Amino acid sequence: MELFYLALIFVLVPVAAVIFLAGIILLIIGIVNKGKPKNAGRKFPAVLISVGVTLLVLPALIFAFGIVPGIRKTFISDSVPEHWQNARVGDSQAADEAIKALMEAAGSGDRKALAKNFTAQVRNSPSFEKKLDSFFSTYPAALSGCELKGGSSGSSGSYNYGHNVLTGSASYTCDLEGERYFINISFCYENTDEPDKVGVKSFSVMNLGARALYIQEFNKRSMQGDYENDTALICDIKGSDEVDARLIGGYPFVWHSTDNKKLTADEMRTLLSKTMDMRSLIQKTGAPNVSIKYSNSTGYDYYYELVPENGEPRYAYICASSVMGNIIDAYVYTSEKGLYDDPLKAFRKQNE
Repeated sequence: MELFYLALIFVLVPVAAVIFLAGIILLIIGIVNKGKPKNAGRKFPAVLISVGVTLLVLPALIFAFGIVPGIRKTFISDSVPEHWQNARVGDSQAADEAIKALMEAAGSGDRKALAKNFTAQVRNSPSFEKKLDSFFSTYPAALSGCELKGGSSGSSGSYNYGHNVLTGSASYTCDLEGERYFINISFCYENTDEPDKVGVKSFSVMNLGARALYIQEFNKRSMQGDYENDTALICDIKGSDEVDARLIGGYPFVWHSTDNKKLTADEMRTLLSKTMDMRSLIQKTGAPNVSIKYSNSTGYDYYYELVPENGEPRYAYICASSVMGNIIDAYVYTSEKGLYDDPLKAFRKQNE
């Protein structure tokens, strides 16, 4: 196919050049003759000018609809692995190129276009075709027109006398029809020894509920030393009847409703000023709505729902040294961020 477009370019370029030159010549002749007194009222100068202008327009059309597509098909890669194998890019550029290609293919429902952006290793996996089926059965096409927030979030590499391996990742969020979506990609944009490993390694699309459940399960497995997780291609949309989730500080959490009385921020601040540990706090307020320990953390995080302010949800974030241990610090959180200027509890060392 590339040879066809290359041949088309070699044919169209000289044809367009001849037409353009003929147009210039006829236009000049027409203008010159129109200015001569003896040709006043005669039609042929105007005809020459019209034909000349038409011939000037034709090469532009040939260029736009013939030559440019041919150049794109011949010289410009239409998948990120092809481009990365033949050009040097940075991690941010690679992330931008990958997410654009993936979202366009997903939005158009083109499984072939989506697949070719992945590494050969992922594409050749026995389960990849099933993953494509599952992905497109749930992917909301309108999501591809959504404005993404976020971007390149990390990269790593190894350099050994020309034997280079460069990888990266990026995280995005998008709000569509009142729903928050979380989009994550990982990729390898250079591998000098194994170019087949260049390309997108994973692409996941989840709504709030699915992402909250995924994080909860991932943390649970991580605590057990199980980090294996096949996220090569996922589109997971959970309904509210499947999982109750909340967005707190911009992050999704599985939510556990309680019969606790909701406190205002000031009431929680006063209570925490007299409370040293989580055991005492739970006795006074009841169980938290969220309890979480991250595998790489020595402390525990807890969240309580507070009385909303100005119609916006408010949460108390509390960090403790252990399951029922000393409360280290606490802040008010909105759905999107932590309000750190006015803490619910001043920082307290664990040994106090």
